[in-house]
Amino acid sequence: MATDTLSRRQAAGLAAILVLALLLRVVPLSFSHFWDEAVFMQHALVMLDGRTNYDEFHHRPPLLSVLYAGAFALWQDIYAAQMVQGLATTLGVLFGFLYARRAFGVRVALGCALFLAFTPYLVFVSWQLLTDMPAVTLLLGAMWLFDRAGARWALAAGVIVGLAILTRYTSGFVLLYFGLLAVAGLSSWLRLLLLGIGAGVAVAPYLVWSKLTFGGFLYPMEHARNIVTLWTAPVPGRLYWEGLFHVFPISVWVLLLLALALLVRQIAASARGRRGAQAAPPAVDGSSRLLAALLAWGAAYFAYMLSVPHKEVRYLAPLAIPVCVAAAVGLDALLARLERGGKGVKGAALVVTALVAVLEFAPGFRKLGYPWVENWEWPTVQVAGWLARHSAPGDVIYAVHDFPVLAFYSGRKTVPLLPIQDQFAARWRAVMDRPGYFVHFRPEGVKDSHGIYRVLLPGRAFLDNTPGFAPVADFGFAIVYRYRPGG
Repeated sequence: MATDTLSRRQAAGLAAILVLALLLRVVPLSFSHFWDEAVFMQHALVMLDGRTNYDEFHHRPPLLSVLYAGAFALWQDIYAAQMVQGLATTLGVLFGFLYARRAFGVRVALGCALFLAFTPYLVFVSWQLLTDMPAVTLLLGAMWLFDRAGARWALAAGVIVGLAILTRYTSGFVLLYFGLLAVAGLSSWLRLLLLGIGAGVAVAPYLVWSKLTFGGFLYPMEHARNIVTLWTAPVPGRLYWEGLFHVFPISVWVLLLLALALLVRQIAASARGRRGAQAAPPAVDGSSRLLAALLAWGAAYFAYMLSVPHKEVRYLAPLAIPVCVAAAVGLDALLARLERGGKGVKGAALVVTALVAVLEFAPGFRKLGYPWVENWEWPTVQVAGWLARHSAPGDVIYAVHDFPVLAFYSGRKTVPLLPIQDQFAARWRAVMDRPGYFVHFRPEGVKDSHGIYRVLLPGRAFLDNTPGFAPVADFGFAIVYRYRPGG
């Protein structure tokens, strides 16, 4: 494994990358947030002040909300979560550098950091208050620690893997990568066992809490699996095939293919040497075997995600690890080839590189030209604000869509009607047993609900003809009804 030392110039370059990456992941500071983001901030407030108006702990991992709760404890402002998100995802750039540096050297590591830091889609999903990129940060941290010699580092890597699972359940798929390292002769099975022990220690308290709270050690994970396999509309696999080129620019794929070609050539040369009469056939070095394991893991993860009916492009975020590392290896090989050329070749390559960088990576920097603080309220946030001002503390908010947003921004008890859609006629009275408000979202305004139900109940006809529902505010995309059980 390469362990190049870092020069002052390279250190300054890395520092610049990290500072810019942090800035891109923090700004703009946004007051309004959508469904999943609101859930994680809501959970943070549940942890911090014990509120009981709404939660999704039955299928959401806890760690990101723990980080937000710590931020809110230090600074009671919604922007605190954005700060923590930026720090957590910028650490992923640093861990990517450290991981690649030990295996492939400083130049590849800097290339990997560049791709992780400035790939436009990775910038965007890192900025969102979601688990995807913080989980990638932890995965890279675990990979880096596991590559260090000593049993304690294997245990520490396992603990980080456990924390990654508590950030995003599918992070457990990374165990296949560590298994591939053992198969490739890059790690011992004992170290793999220590990794598993560390992960188990980190996850055990959560499993015990789940058993005490829900009656099963794996209940939240199983419930989350049911949501994405049984209770949401299936999405065609082409979303992910197209998403590959949405997440990563064409230039990154070209560099990855170059790295793959070099890897295949080395493996083929080694195979020919073993079949021939050579006394010492060319060996596949450790870095190449590591790259092969990494790419195999990435391919397996992609195949697994294709098998899950519910799909979102952001779920491909872990592919940033093998793709960015491989692209950096390809970039280093390309630069090494160009360095052997004349001044004219180098100059032309510099111009082409700058042009490609501007065309494919500049979009990630565009938002720096806009206001760095967005304090305006999105439509659903406006509805939640209206409910906070006009409802009594004992009122309950009922909704079929965007209910986490209503809960977080209103602070009122919120009851979702989505879980009873298949039995709405028989169960609605029992579920809506307290007075309050029902927020009806007009169907044409409901996007990305991911549900298996084409029509969400109750509809306008039901609301206008059932005693107990009275319209009190019309926001255009949504109508708020005052609700009184029994009329």
